[in-house]
Amino acid sequence: MDWNRRDALKSGLAISASLGLNLAVPLSALADGPTLIKATGYPYEATRKAVELLGGMSKFVGRGSSVVIKPNMGFAHPPNIASTTNPEVIRALAEMALDAGAKRVLILDNPVHNPKTCLEQNGIRQAVKDLSIAVVAPREAKFFTELPVPEGRQLRKTDVYTDIIEADTFINVPTAKCHGGSTVSLGMKNLMGAVRDRRPFHTIHDLHQSIADLASLVRPHLTVLDASRCLLTNGPGGPGKMLLTKTIIAGTDPVAVDAMGVTLAPWYERQFAPEDIGHIVIASKMGLGEIDSARWKVLTAVA
Repeated sequence: MDWNRRDALKSGLAISASLGLNLAVPLSALADGPTLIKATGYPYEATRKAVELLGGMSKFVGRGSSVVIKPNMGFAHPPNIASTTNPEVIRALAEMALDAGAKRVLILDNPVHNPKTCLEQNGIRQAVKDLSIAVVAPREAKFFTELPVPEGRQLRKTDVYTDIIEADTFINVPTAKCHGGSTVSLGMKNLMGAVRDRRPFHTIHDLHQSIADLASLVRPHLTVLDASRCLLTNGPGGPGKMLLTKTIIAGTDPVAVDAMGVTLAPWYERQFAPEDIGHIVIASKMGLGEIDSARWKVLTAVA
């Protein structure tokens, strides 16, 4: 990363160019609506199939590049609780990034529970241990960079992982679950694990607006929603009622990915539409993606 670009990022003037407008699929290419991939099958195979149908990982990862993969590692639970991203999904993405020529792949999250315990319990570190990939969850201030949120309506500044800012490719890999405050926790909600202090989201700002504000700042090149199993109740930590959906959704439009994810399951015993979820509606109105399913190009596959 050259120093001019780094300085611009720190001033907040180029964050959209860094994390949004240099998408492997430019926003201008989405004028006719985004492409979404819905693959079903075992998590590892479905993940690989979904990325292949988007054009392959080489569409997002260049040779010699640095890649940050951000799962949900927020809770000190084993994978079968469905409160964290399935390790097989992360394994598949890490392999594909390395095969595409990535020089460095980092798996990163700021968990809710004790980081050490989370990394011991969620199975992700074990899933990639033979790939020489670091799986980390640092909380110290030195690992974050404070940035303004130029498009934020309520969230005006926040500390973001420096590794995410400086990565050539940022892949957001949420799991699909319910949430007491935001109804669902999908891709945009998962971005809260990219910041150091989440308390203002819950205590100072409207949660839905601040999630959308953050999504205007931190824009993944690729979102892969792990809906291999959905946590339907007692989210986001669980345990709760689960539904085995065996589905992976992948796309470059974070609003569309989340909007499709909402429709996969009944959350809290109720079937929601994307228009029922505040932060998805707000993000759409802010121009961050397409909520209207009539404008999506959906490709389906069985892995």
